[in-house]
Amino acid sequence: MKNLSSNRNPHRQMTTSVTRREQALATCSQLPSAALTHPFGEGTSVFKVAGRMFAAISLDDSPGRVTLKCDPGYGAALVDRHDEFAPGYHMNKRHWITVTLHPGLPANLLEDLIADSYDVVVAALPARSRPSNPVDL
Repeated sequence: MKNLSSNRNPHRQMTTSVTRREQALATCSQLPSAALTHPFGEGTSVFKVAGRMFAAISLDDSPGRVTLKCDPGYGAALVDRHDEFAPGYHMNKRHWITVTLHPGLPANLLEDLIADSYDVVVAALPARSRPSNPVDL
């Protein structure tokens, strides 16, 4: 398995992982009609669109995790090839992945995975419930 983390300095890892968590929170909050909720308590930020979850971000652990909806084939490939990816924590393992926010996780990959999760959820919504603004990250 390939590990995407390349930095071994513990202090740097802490700083970068916090940045990845902040990046995930900011990316989710910028998506059209995204709503931040805390149905599992203050330790987890859950983002929904039209009442449907597309991201859950842990707030109390380090380096942090984000659980995202994902195409089953793509998610399985990520889980097989990278240590930072696992089947969705407490979710349907076929349709959700959990990403550990390690310092080596490329920023653009994290943003793409969040946008993809949002798109998968929006595509399953009835047309009248879909946000009118397209995703443009």
